[in-house]
Amino acid sequence: MNSGKKGFGWLLVMILALSGSGVVSSVLAADKVGINVSPPQKFGSSIPFVDLFKISTGWVTSCEFDWQHNRPIDPGCTRKNSFNTKEKDKVNLDANGWVRSLPGRNAPEIYTSVSSLWTLPDTFPTGAYVVLYEGQGEIAVRGDVTINQSRPGRIDFHLNSPKRNLRLHITKTNPRNYIRNIRVIPKEYELSYQSRVFNPRYINKVAPFHVLRFMPWMQTVYQQEVNWNTRAKPTSAHYTDLKGVPIETMVDLANQTRSAPWFNIPHKANDAYIQNFANLVKARLNPRQKVYIELSNEVWNGLYTATHYASAQARLLWPRAYPKMNPGMKKLLLAINWYGKRSTEMCDIWKRSFGNQQNRVVCVLSTYASSQRFGRELLDCPLWKKGECGRKADAFAVGPYFGDYIARIENRGIVNAWVNQGDGGMNSIFKEILQGGLIKDQYPGGAIERAVQVRIKPNVALAREYGLPLIAYEGGQHLLRVDPPHTIKDPRLLNMFMRANRDPRMRTAYQRYLQAWRREGGQLMVHFYGIGETDPRNFFSMLEHVGQRTSPKYQALLDFLK
Repeated sequence: MNSGKKGFGWLLVMILALSGSGVVSSVLAADKVGINVSPPQKFGSSIPFVDLFKISTGWVTSCEFDWQHNRPIDPGCTRKNSFNTKEKDKVNLDANGWVRSLPGRNAPEIYTSVSSLWTLPDTFPTGAYVVLYEGQGEIAVRGDVTINQSRPGRIDFHLNSPKRNLRLHITKTNPRNYIRNIRVIPKEYELSYQSRVFNPRYINKVAPFHVLRFMPWMQTVYQQEVNWNTRAKPTSAHYTDLKGVPIETMVDLANQTRSAPWFNIPHKANDAYIQNFANLVKARLNPRQKVYIELSNEVWNGLYTATHYASAQARLLWPRAYPKMNPGMKKLLLAINWYGKRSTEMCDIWKRSFGNQQNRVVCVLSTYASSQRFGRELLDCPLWKKGECGRKADAFAVGPYFGDYIARIENRGIVNAWVNQGDGGMNSIFKEILQGGLIKDQYPGGAIERAVQVRIKPNVALAREYGLPLIAYEGGQHLLRVDPPHTIKDPRLLNMFMRANRDPRMRTAYQRYLQAWRREGGQLMVHFYGIGETDPRNFFSMLEHVGQRTSPKYQALLDFLK
């Protein structure tokens, strides 16, 4: 499947490269479906890496407390802070994040030990594992485990169940030869882990897709400060902090799956950072593969700090812009203009870096799917160089989700009644998605038809005005609402919508949705998101864990690829 799905695309690239025209739009047409990778908090169910230490959280600082006699052993230790003294910022780390030393009992710090831990879902694989490390000290494995062997540099253990989670606890380390380079490897990969970075089961699940959008792995929406010299590297102890997954690792995954990587560059990145990023990708990415680039994520969305930053930067550049506009709209339009300007500058840097291969770089401008006002402002960027942003872009992107109106607060009475139906509301949900008629709406025909009329057709038309393809940076169902005042808190409703995502009819809904997207002129669809367990704030994954054979959503996406 992997070679067949992409082989024709690369042939098309070569033919068009020789012809010298229409390369970007034609190559984009060859990309049908991609996925957003799952966020780091879902690493326990997606398990992308063979070395499980990369997906653990670290470091948690602890102190020793005598629970039997209810008294501290370490000064300042209490029942409340014994497991986590919240002194993470005081831990002495080396450049890769390994603990150089631990405080003594008479030090000003309260903590005397550190842990790195995993929160394991019920689906986490049990069985034989090995801990490998360098250095001298005392390290132990905690959880529902059986220790089979423990000697310096190595611990063999069996994970009996995930119910008590998993923890690596360092109580002593030699500052002159501190414990470092910790690896936690499934026994089956012990002989191959050094050459096998990625979990083969993960590769098998994501390999069919044409594009991997790495925004969640990059922690894009949380990045406040960026520094090229202190970025995450493959040698970093953890990939779960705010630095995100290393660029090298993301490129290597794209190479192994022969997918195009999609990178979301931090909104505060300076020109040097962007240049270094582009140079690294060009040097490491398979020369036959293209790369999608986008500045930050949803810079029109007031939930994210990037929007507020962009608006502040715009005010400095254009202090007299939109004097009569209401403050809320003015703030967003200012942010959009700065985002368009900075995206264009970023694109120019990447194109120069790739030189005569610049057609491999796909510069994406993205906006809110339900607002053509925002879209036109972005493509025109009138406060900077009118029309420049649309002319310089290679693709226009929106997030054409379906179904989010169903759970709006004004419809909550209707939806609440569905829960009490004999089938728990499944027939009603899918009738509304596929046909409509149960919820009064100005766009009759159901959730998919509503998405077509509001989020797909108008944006296809707008993109065509600028000669751009319309692609989806995110997409899929959006039955869950976490935005006030529409936030769903009732566990019965949450369970109903979770069941709907698992219902076989969701495959039919996705098939119709994807067909409608393509029929109306949409090109690449990047589903949000790949693999991760569901929870009350997240029903979006196509698979709930890496060991799941299939699901209605996953099967529909594969159907569309074929």
